[in-house]
Amino acid sequence: MKTAILSLGVVLSLFASSALAASKEGEACTEPCGARSRQLKGHTFLFPILQQSAFVTSHVGIREGLARYDVPDVPVNDLAPLDVHLTGIQQTLDLSLSITNWLGVTGYGRATIITGTNADGLLASGATVDLLGQLGAVARILRSDTSGTQLSFRAHYGYNRGREITLLPLVNAIVNTPQITVGGIIDGDLGQFLFVPRKESSAQGGLYVAQSFGPVFSLQASGAAEYAWQTRRPFDSVLGGRFDQDTHAFRVFLSVAATLDIYPVTAVPLAVMGEYVFRTGFQERVDQDDRTLKDSTAALGIYYSGRANLQLGIGAVRTFNAEPRPGLGEGGRQLESGEPSLSYGELILRYVW
Repeated sequence: MKTAILSLGVVLSLFASSALAASKEGEACTEPCGARSRQLKGHTFLFPILQQSAFVTSHVGIREGLARYDVPDVPVNDLAPLDVHLTGIQQTLDLSLSITNWLGVTGYGRATIITGTNADGLLASGATVDLLGQLGAVARILRSDTSGTQLSFRAHYGYNRGREITLLPLVNAIVNTPQITVGGIIDGDLGQFLFVPRKESSAQGGLYVAQSFGPVFSLQASGAAEYAWQTRRPFDSVLGGRFDQDTHAFRVFLSVAATLDIYPVTAVPLAVMGEYVFRTGFQERVDQDDRTLKDSTAALGIYYSGRANLQLGIGAVRTFNAEPRPGLGEGGRQLESGEPSLSYGELILRYVW
């Protein structure tokens, strides 16, 4: 009898321990447990704006943004150079699915429209319409909860297709090709001159690291390299059709992001992230020397940090020393503008499960 009671006590004890463990696990997972994939040493990492993260997650995110693009000293035939101001909108969707806790697949899509806000802007730079898609994968190389470190490798293939909308070829064709008449332009040549199709395929790979310094502060950094194949198809009035201009580009991206989250120490669900990216490499150009890339981009974001499975915030981005825009000087000579600057703000929403 005593043995039976003892046995029953052991069974009840094991059951109670199991139930208590399940209860604690349930309490810990009031939010989707998948959100833990971006937590180290009590710190919940944010997804940066300017780079991808080192974490293998399942999430979906959307970003809506407004942009301003300023291009100084754009050459326009024999006219005085123009300072061009453009505005635009951008919509982005990103998706990630974790296959295991160390391997995942990613998808990314972005639509951008930038157009001139005045006659000078339309004449010199027109507008651009871009559609970008990427498919890739992420593999975790190292994760240490003790040191608060995670290292991953990411690779993706991208395809960018769009049309430049510019009046410069039209103006130049009218000036340099007397046989083109206004009637001919109206009958069908206008669209050929205005719209310049272009596309780009790219392959990128890089290492991404995240380092937690406790619940409040963290750093994320990455180094990535990208090779791009580009084709532009302008219209030639003499040939009476479009022709291909094939170029290549090699780009290197060095990025860092720092996050300060005051929620763990103040119970105020607020986090701030500052980011910086330096891009270098070369851009091949038609009938010109290759251009060395050397632009920099900085970003600042403010986020709600009260839930580990939700990222909601606003961000501001500024790019300096971007690639000059092509233009035409007197006599049809190919010239370039000054160094443009790009500024935009966006609303960011991501859900992790």
